[in-house]
Amino acid sequence: MTTANYNTIKLEVQGAIARLTLTRPDKLNSLDPEMLEELLDALGTLQGNGALNAMVLTGTGRLFSAGVDLGTPFFMENVTDTSIFSGTRLLNSQHRVIEALYGAPFVTIAAINGDACGGGGLGLAMACDMRISVRKARFWMVPMMLDVIQDFGLSWLMQRQIGVSRTMQMAVLGSPIPAEQGLSWGLLNELVEDQPALEARMDALAQHLGSMGSDALRMLKLIIRNGISSGLHEQLGVEAVANGLTFQSQEFKDKKAAYLNSFKKGKK
Repeated sequence: MTTANYNTIKLEVQGAIARLTLTRPDKLNSLDPEMLEELLDALGTLQGNGALNAMVLTGTGRLFSAGVDLGTPFFMENVTDTSIFSGTRLLNSQHRVIEALYGAPFVTIAAINGDACGGGGLGLAMACDMRISVRKARFWMVPMMLDVIQDFGLSWLMQRQIGVSRTMQMAVLGSPIPAEQGLSWGLLNELVEDQPALEARMDALAQHLGSMGSDALRMLKLIIRNGISSGLHEQLGVEAVANGLTFQSQEFKDKKAAYLNSFKKGKK
């Protein structure tokens, strides 16, 4: 296992699996300028690792993330920029982490150890490919309580996951959504009982995903993402090209040989 030294996050890479942990439990893992830069650095490092299959994003303490740190310029406190565009500039800066996380070529899983709220906290979770949560977690947005607009990509990410009407409900009412309701809405993929169960589930997923061919898994993510906006005919063509490539890989040949061998043994 290799680790990187950061102040607000912890990055570990073991084989084909990375674990990225938010480590500001005293601040409820809220996003401040230092955490933003460290997250961007870590994601950039991982993006350059062509052998990486998946990354797990989680938090320490009782919350996954409370959003942006209320005492920093990210919440428009102690802002020295006097321009009318200061807020836009700050948000453009913060939003880089959502683009980096959503654009990761490997599979990303949010292991939600507690509440995920605000723009930043919920945005980090929603920018991942999958979300697995402890049962006690809740999810909510806060902007209209402050008469500001929902940011961190949630206006785009949420409606693709749970639909326009439910996204409007969460954004306008700001009421916490319990994890069980989030599961029924499609906001979450799975629920587990508690933190130990979450860690066990991540270990099992790491073993499962780590055994897959990196190129094929990344190609699969690319194809699925492409299918969001493509027509059926175009998507079928893209699938044919992608599989035509994977059919030539040694990864496929080895897995195919092992599968056929086990199938033959099972018939005896």
